[in-house]
Amino acid sequence: MIKITTIMPIQCLSLCSFLFFSSAHANTLDQQREHAVEMVRSGQVVSGLNRLQALLAQFPTDQKLIADYLVLAYGQPAVHPQDLYRLTQQIQPKTFPAYAQVSAIKVLRDAKQYAQAKAYLARFQPLNAQASGKVWHAVLEAESGQAAAAKTLLKNLQWQQLSADDLSLLSYTYRILNMPVQALQAAEAGLKKQSSIAGHEQYVLALMLNGKHQAAEHYLLQQQLAQSHPRLLLQVKQHQFSTRIQNAVQAYKTAQLRSEYATAYTELDAVLVDMAAHESQVAADAELQRAFYADYLYALGQPKRHQQVLKIVQQQHQPIANWPAYVRHAIADAYLATRQPELAEPVYLSLFQEKNYADYTVYAGLYYAYIEQEKFKQADQLIQDMDRQLPRYRYSEAKGVDRNTHEDREQYLALKGLNYAYRNEHAKAEQYFETLVSIAPNNLAYQNNLAQIQRWREKPLTSQQTLEQWNGLDQVSQITQINQMQNAQALNDIRGWRQLNQALLQTAADDTGVQLSRKELKDRDHFSIQHESYFSESRSDQEQLLNRLKGSEERTHWTRLNSPWMNEHYQVFIDHQHRQGRYEDGTLDDPRLGLGVAWSKDRKYASLLLSQSLDEDRVGAALDWSHWLNDHWQYHLAVNTQADIPLQAVAKAHEGQSYRAGLNWQANESRKAGAQFQLTDIDDGNTRQEYQAYFSQQFYQAPHHLSRATLSGYYGKNKPVAVDYFNPESSHSLELKLEHDWMTWRRYEQHFNQHFELTLGTFGQKDYSNEPIYNLFYRHDWRVSRTWKLHYGIGWGSHPYDGKTEEKTYAVFGFEGRF
Repeated sequence: MIKITTIMPIQCLSLCSFLFFSSAHANTLDQQREHAVEMVRSGQVVSGLNRLQALLAQFPTDQKLIADYLVLAYGQPAVHPQDLYRLTQQIQPKTFPAYAQVSAIKVLRDAKQYAQAKAYLARFQPLNAQASGKVWHAVLEAESGQAAAAKTLLKNLQWQQLSADDLSLLSYTYRILNMPVQALQAAEAGLKKQSSIAGHEQYVLALMLNGKHQAAEHYLLQQQLAQSHPRLLLQVKQHQFSTRIQNAVQAYKTAQLRSEYATAYTELDAVLVDMAAHESQVAADAELQRAFYADYLYALGQPKRHQQVLKIVQQQHQPIANWPAYVRHAIADAYLATRQPELAEPVYLSLFQEKNYADYTVYAGLYYAYIEQEKFKQADQLIQDMDRQLPRYRYSEAKGVDRNTHEDREQYLALKGLNYAYRNEHAKAEQYFETLVSIAPNNLAYQNNLAQIQRWREKPLTSQQTLEQWNGLDQVSQITQINQMQNAQALNDIRGWRQLNQALLQTAADDTGVQLSRKELKDRDHFSIQHESYFSESRSDQEQLLNRLKGSEERTHWTRLNSPWMNEHYQVFIDHQHRQGRYEDGTLDDPRLGLGVAWSKDRKYASLLLSQSLDEDRVGAALDWSHWLNDHWQYHLAVNTQADIPLQAVAKAHEGQSYRAGLNWQANESRKAGAQFQLTDIDDGNTRQEYQAYFSQQFYQAPHHLSRATLSGYYGKNKPVAVDYFNPESSHSLELKLEHDWMTWRRYEQHFNQHFELTLGTFGQKDYSNEPIYNLFYRHDWRVSRTWKLHYGIGWGSHPYDGKTEEKTYAVFGFEGRF
């Protein structure tokens, strides 16, 4: 008998062993996993989760283990969301347990990994095929900004297939899609199926979105949720504030269009009062606090409460970049209004990174931030960018209705014209607005812009006439009132100026023009001082010539102390003048002290000064009168019974009287001309007649530079009497003076300007041939503050007299201010 022995292959033996041990091991893993799950469910959350984490460290791809951990750990404070997100990367969608699929979607959604969440959802079975899967798909589309796709998914959704939780989620989805009616319907349907905290919350939030804030508060109290869920009540209150702010902003804009300025901010002020009272209630919730202050800052910015805006921003210790765009806009406006343009600029620039946010107000804010930093090149470039970027037209959805110019375009066109003026190109600005007004004669804003430029061009009467065509309106716009006030100031109509300023302080107290006008009105209630000093040294090849002129050294000092204006038009002043010259035989001087009174009204000015020499009894009176007949013509008259005759004549106790008449003409600030005649009668037998005329024209304008040329002529004649001072029988001169001002530094009311002068000319007198005149002058002009100015300068000149040349080096110093 043959015995047959069967031999099992070694490979088969190994496979059987593997299957046996794998099965045993799987059973062991399932038992450990289920034990850990039971620990969590029995309240041992931390220990149970730690046990699951230990198992995951050994078996990181086990789908059941991942599923249980996601379900149990989601929402636990001790678990970092990033750990959950990393775990989702081990998911195998086709074999991932159905009970954890929603948890996985939640984790990816919280991490804003919408693309991956949608990819998993498409492969999750059975979730993808269920109605609840469509809701989750819609949530992901809505939260990732794909509103159209989300609405398409929800269009044919069968609500009856959804659970109460699904309907709560659907209500939330409709809310973020800004579909308030559907959100409320879904929340109501969910509560009918099953009452739950989530259902109550979505119902309250849906009521809130529909503007039914009182109903939402009543429901919270009715369901006894106000105390158990105080945050929900705060959310309702917050949304109510947001709605009230939007309504209040619209109300004040409508009121401004109707020129109802006194009541424009009534609603907004009421909201701000309520928000200030509510502020402490959100202190404990960081998220609600941020939302509250975002709305609060925006609301404060509308009535221009800029100091409060910046105070709150500093208190919050939050980077400006973290605030929403509309809040950053309010912050930038606040920086600009409080004279911090260097801080406003980067905040405005950040708003251009927001999609479809930058409108005219953002561009204009950035523009003025540039202007107030003297960045004229960037401002000019921005004007060009605005032309390309801002919309030109607003189109109506109604058929047959023509397009209209977009309001942003209208405002841009005005700013473009003002840009010329800010660059000192006033002629271009005036011509631009004249053209604009001819195209749109009924545009009140353009008419006001034209009136403003006309006043800046020293034509306040023309400006007033531009505005008078709107006098028939029942309600005068605020900008027109401001223009009228500033015209009254320029026209020296003090009572009209004061009345308009007082009226505007009630309706436009935040306007910088109104504020400045108020300060300048108050300046009239203060004492003021003016001072000028002149120092010179002269040289000549013929020393005797200097004795016939003003000496080898000359000093002139003039100081005037003015009282506050009284009864709007009257002012008393003290006048001190001291002339001094050093001659071969000693120093001669003429100090005078006087008391005067001035009257000013409607561009007419008169003054009477009674003065006396401090060395002798030479009492005199000086009477001055000037009157602007219109924007272009002015005449002036003066009589002085103690004229400033040469010091050599004063030393010999001679006296003189002078009579002066002049006529000035100006086209505008750029082109001017004038002529003057003066007769001086000196009791030493001499009578001096002097004729002068000039024509002046600006020939270069730039943001920081102005250049002017002035051509002037002089003719004088004296009686041929023997006197100690220079007294040609006749003389004449012709001079060309070139002036340049360089605004070197400027910040609001303060500035530093450098002034340059070059004069070339010719001088001739009877019995002598014409000789050249030269003069160089350099001066610093400081505006130390709004009410104080200071200047000083040095110069050198060369002038012929009696065929000989006098070379003079001189210096000037002066200041004026109020105290």
